[in-house]
Amino acid sequence: MKKVIFILSLVFILAFTSVTAFAQTANEITVAIDSVKVEFTEDSGFPFIDENSRTLVPFKKALETYGATVEWNNDSRVATAVKNDIKVEVPIGQNYIIVNGEQKAIDTAARIVNDRTFLPIKAVIEAFGSEVVWDQNLRTVVITTIPVDAKAIFTQANSKSADWKNYDADIIMNMSLPVKDDAGSIQTMTMNMKMFMTIFTDPSIKAKINSSVVMNMMGQEVVQPVMDMYLTADDKSLTTYMGMNDGTGSLTWTKSAVEDEMFGELFKHNKETIKANQELTEKYTKDVKYFGKYKDEAGKTLLRMQYTMSGEIYNDMFGEYIKNIESSTDEQEAMTAEILKGFANGNFGDLTYIIYIDEATGEIVKYEMDLSSIVNSMMEGMTAMLGEIPAEEMEMLKQMKATMVMEVLNVNQAKDFEIPEEALNAPEMSELIEQTQDTTTESTETGIQ
Repeated sequence: MKKVIFILSLVFILAFTSVTAFAQTANEITVAIDSVKVEFTEDSGFPFIDENSRTLVPFKKALETYGATVEWNNDSRVATAVKNDIKVEVPIGQNYIIVNGEQKAIDTAARIVNDRTFLPIKAVIEAFGSEVVWDQNLRTVVITTIPVDAKAIFTQANSKSADWKNYDADIIMNMSLPVKDDAGSIQTMTMNMKMFMTIFTDPSIKAKINSSVVMNMMGQEVVQPVMDMYLTADDKSLTTYMGMNDGTGSLTWTKSAVEDEMFGELFKHNKETIKANQELTEKYTKDVKYFGKYKDEAGKTLLRMQYTMSGEIYNDMFGEYIKNIESSTDEQEAMTAEILKGFANGNFGDLTYIIYIDEATGEIVKYEMDLSSIVNSMMEGMTAMLGEIPAEEMEMLKQMKATMVMEVLNVNQAKDFEIPEEALNAPEMSELIEQTQDTTTESTETGIQ
């Protein structure tokens, strides 16, 4: 059981101390040129996505805002845009554009809708030499006229975060799960978890988490008790202290201490380890996209970026550890290996994060992440641990959605804390479980007699 507690705590640390849930999507499609939104109207027409999953935008409004001179030839049914020494001709209904006299194939066609010309924005703007990316979460076409080295900005910001000695994190995690009501109909149960976390990384890792949960089940809001949690980790062990609210405001504490050589590599905080982690990040970084500048509520200018990391990174992190325990005769260790294999084998695919970087400081101030694939993969890996789950219920569990937003606060200025005595002196969770099992066995044997 200690190994189970270990891996769940480890996953908690990986998820909550590194990244994190996408912003809510808007219904309309936005076009932003160098972070300035193009204002479309009923008169100009509005962007839409065609049957080829390509974004078409009003030609005149978009290109004039971009700084090009536009013309329309009604006889040839060709729209023309000119900027600097580049001329782009866009024939209606054709899967090509003409750039300075050279025909270039595209995967969709311009069209006329309600007497307005709509063009495939990505192909045309890229013909002028600008960068065009699609921000799926905000449904925004991001056009950048001046090149931005997104990977360099992210790498520098990520390096700065590796030097944080302490910080606070304000976290909101939203989850939803389909469930059957008494009538057999499928309803959606939602749960919003709010957490405030304080992390210290030097000289060793310790964390404090205060959480509250609000659930909406079949139209009824249910407030769950608060849980307090402390974690301490060094190169030898991980200790978890969990205080569950009993409904009256009091906390019932348990603790779990696990010793493992794996911690020697995971939790060291020195120059060599930081460098190794940065090299690992560099190795598995697949893509970094720049999504423009946004103002936060305090007026700070934030750079919104999307970072994609290969899920194969966990094979480097857990590979050797899995080899050491997968053949273990200990049931708990074997199950732990199965859960970790889901990470190491990249079962949930690549990991994509949205991050916000403070333009003034170059530091990451906010993370967003969709955790659905990770949660689903963990649930599958824990099937053996949880016992036989009916296929219908497992299918519902696989449909669980989970997103998370984490704002970073008080970097290197977080308030230090001490673990309360009642937590330090709490009974071991494994001992409580064994006592419960012994009591159950005795009761069963008594019943048989």
